[in-house]
Amino acid sequence: MSRHVPSEFVKKLSAVQVQVDAARAQPRRKLEIGTEVAPGVRLVSTQVGGMPVVFSLWTVDADVAEVCGDGAYPAAAGLLAIDRTQLDDLSRGGAVVDLSYLTRSESVPGVYYALLDHLSRERLHKALGRIVPPAGAGKRA
Repeated sequence: MSRHVPSEFVKKLSAVQVQVDAARAQPRRKLEIGTEVAPGVRLVSTQVGGMPVVFSLWTVDADVAEVCGDGAYPAAAGLLAIDRTQLDDLSRGGAVVDLSYLTRSESVPGVYYALLDHLSRERLHKALGRIVPPAGAGKRA
């Protein structure tokens, strides 16, 4: 039996995905942390091998619990989420994606996430470097 996900969260998730898709079409920088696209959600954009990578950064505890599929998630300052379609596009484009740093959401099909204990630019950069390492490092998705 699947877990019930509140309709308000589903709407928020859809709205964020629209913003992620739009951000993937924008010019890339090394690391850009955007303004909120929804309450408690910012986009974190970068590139790997010239390909855009856009994560959503969730910081509202209730939203983090929804993505994790459980209110008993470890204490976290935020959650970096990425969709399976984007992961597949990166892999097809030859980018390395280390899925060992990501957990598949049980409540939100097609979403993978990493919990973060601190939200600084340096921590985000380090997490992104592990998930989508520079060319020549890591494992393939």
